[in-house]
Amino acid sequence: MKKIMNEPDTLIVDELQGFAKIYPRQVKLADSVTAVVRAVPKSAGKVKLVMGNGGGHEPAVIGWVGEGMFDCDVVGDLFSAPSGEKMFQAIEEIDDKSPVLLCIQNHAGDVINGNIAWKKAVKHGIDIRKVLFYDDIASAPREENEERRGIAGMLFYAKIVGAMAEAGASIEECIEMFERVRDNTRTYAAAYSSCTHPGTGLKMFEYLENNDLMEMGMGVHGEGGGDNRIPMPKAGRLAELMADALIQDKPYRPGESLLILVNGTGAATAMELNILYNELEKSFRSKGFEIAGCRVGNFLTTQELAGVSVSICSVDDTMKELWERPCDCPLWVQK
Repeated sequence: MKKIMNEPDTLIVDELQGFAKIYPRQVKLADSVTAVVRAVPKSAGKVKLVMGNGGGHEPAVIGWVGEGMFDCDVVGDLFSAPSGEKMFQAIEEIDDKSPVLLCIQNHAGDVINGNIAWKKAVKHGIDIRKVLFYDDIASAPREENEERRGIAGMLFYAKIVGAMAEAGASIEECIEMFERVRDNTRTYAAAYSSCTHPGTGLKMFEYLENNDLMEMGMGVHGEGGGDNRIPMPKAGRLAELMADALIQDKPYRPGESLLILVNGTGAATAMELNILYNELEKSFRSKGFEIAGCRVGNFLTTQELAGVSVSICSVDDTMKELWERPCDCPLWVQK
């Protein structure tokens, strides 16, 4: 294994210290736990968006903290959710009697520890609500959508609901919008080469090495897509496969206006992502959809996992306007 690092047990602390020094205008470190918070907090009374996630997926979610998006991200160990106690301590540290919206990715550890943090915060008199991300169509049938994993499509929720919170919307309004965006969002992922776990030096899934296969439906932690392996397709064919799967799942209808997110999972190059977006846009337009906006790049990664996820969200005029509002985060500066 070749990685620029000190010791495995200091990976997260070392990274967060560096991150805060790189982006001091936008973020700072929490005093009590390994968490990133806004350098300049929202005005008291405005809803605060808080999340916890495992390290190793950068820039998620530390890069999403800042004006117009998250107020705090609590970082666990590598690929492990932060404990409920750590999350509660971070929530308590930023508490100024403003409402808190705790955003939880639908993975077992995140749900368990998020619920623990929520219960502790409620007991301590904090006005806190919780919402659950799920968008990965490969992880459960659509009639069981609440069993689906939460992956990169959460960027839509973070940006749109974050804009509402920044403007002073109530927590009830934020929750209502969160659920609307979640219900309109679908994600599908694929990978073609493994990553190495920085703590162990082991490949996370050897079956993708030394062949021409692509795994369709790959999860953010390397979970497979149910042995759904195909020969590596050309970009146009991959775009068709992913677009068709996403459209059919909801199903989306021609004439709807879509946001598109093409997310690199770590090792896919900018060239590859740009080519795939070009093919996706052609595919969606040919099927009668309008394109309301896009983001292309590395947003939620798993070290040097070579792959991509594609997320779409059907938006109305209100959601599109919120998407286009300013934000100022390490990941995303929009004037």
